[in-house]
Amino acid sequence: MIGHDPLTTYKAAVIGAGSGGLTMAIGLSNFGHDIVLIEGDKIGGDCTNVGCIPSKALLHAAEAGVDDPLAWVRARRDGLAADEDVEMETHDHIHLVRGWARLTKSENGAHVVCVSGPDGDVEVHAENVIVSTGSKPIEIPVEGLGPERVLTNENIFEMETVPDTIVLVGGGVISLEMATAFLDLGSEVHIVELAERLIGTEDPLVSSTIEAALRVRGAHTHTSASIERFDEALQTAHLTNGDEIVGVDKVLIGIGRHPKLAGLGLEDAGVDLARNGIIADDWGRTSVDGVYAVGDVTGNTATTHGANSIARRTIRAIALPLPKIGNARALPSAVYCRPQIASVGLTVTELDALPETGRIRLVKHLKDIDRGLTDDVEHGFVAVDAERFTGKILRAAIVAPDAAEMIGMFTIMIDNGIGLRKLFGTVHPYPAYSQAIGFIADEFATATFRSLPREWWAMMRGRVAKRRKRGTS
Repeated sequence: MIGHDPLTTYKAAVIGAGSGGLTMAIGLSNFGHDIVLIEGDKIGGDCTNVGCIPSKALLHAAEAGVDDPLAWVRARRDGLAADEDVEMETHDHIHLVRGWARLTKSENGAHVVCVSGPDGDVEVHAENVIVSTGSKPIEIPVEGLGPERVLTNENIFEMETVPDTIVLVGGGVISLEMATAFLDLGSEVHIVELAERLIGTEDPLVSSTIEAALRVRGAHTHTSASIERFDEALQTAHLTNGDEIVGVDKVLIGIGRHPKLAGLGLEDAGVDLARNGIIADDWGRTSVDGVYAVGDVTGNTATTHGANSIARRTIRAIALPLPKIGNARALPSAVYCRPQIASVGLTVTELDALPETGRIRLVKHLKDIDRGLTDDVEHGFVAVDAERFTGKILRAAIVAPDAAEMIGMFTIMIDNGIGLRKLFGTVHPYPAYSQAIGFIADEFATATFRSLPREWWAMMRGRVAKRRKRGTS
């Protein structure tokens, strides 16, 4: 419903109606609580309006050859956004307040949030406050580059025509997905990445595989480089490595995001902050009792499903008087370029810090399985880093046409402590890409069962080395 009673103390006030905020509001309302949902912009946040939904719609429209793909994307996005608006405006237990929120004093054990909206300032009183304001793209100035050529995820889907030549600054998720879409749409695509390789947060094999796949499709990659200046008269980007990109129509800046914290009054409320956002644990708890933070605003996750996962735990923390025990679930990542990229488990940095003695790496290339043969797959693999003897999954990375669907098996294994030893013998459909996972389990079993004592001893040495490393760090 629209509006709230300023004299009522609600169970919770949720600041931000993006993916995490909507999960919080709907989840708490399902427990019968009346919730105030505060949003100064569009319901659905980045995910619905400028992120997941329009980007995946563009990927589909581009591959399917939809006429006027950008208009089609906007229509799909706007339809979903309108549905979400109606749902929040008519919900029996969610009170929608339009405006910009700021934490203020606490009164009689309740938190007070001041909301500046179209009808002036109003106060919201709540036992709990959840900050879920999301993040915004980092923008960088480039000498000579005018604002009419600059794109971010916030305005790229508003273009009326497909650019002939587009430069994607940054080799991360946004650039890889948009490179895939605009290659399908017939654009000349250049990716400019400051680091030595694309998507540097992933396994190096992921980087080399996806770069090769993009180059085969015609993309130009410029690593260890950035745009030094832009010549407007010649529409030319001059890179720091000496390369020149001519005839540039648009430049997408996709180098990362930072949390939306301005104007929230967090410092005055005593909420501790770090460089990457609000400091919150995996239950969403901040340094102030009754104040929680969920999603991009914490820096703990940059995905919709990550925000939703922590939001579910935060709902439990608020709605259920139970001990806060249990670890957060494993959070897979997915990039919907072609082929797709997905991973789960330890980060590459965390994995590299582990002693090599107690772990094993297994890789199966899709071109070496029958489904890869039938589909003429050149670029793709499943890679698993596991503990020796037990096969406990440390990290899994997949590059494949359906990588985002395949990674779920490894996510379940991590959450439930299932190792490769138990996976041995699992039957996979034939021919399917998941057969690569079966081959990896077979290879692990073969290597382990041939010498159980040796593998057990290797595992134990790895665990001891890990403990010693922790003790000296």
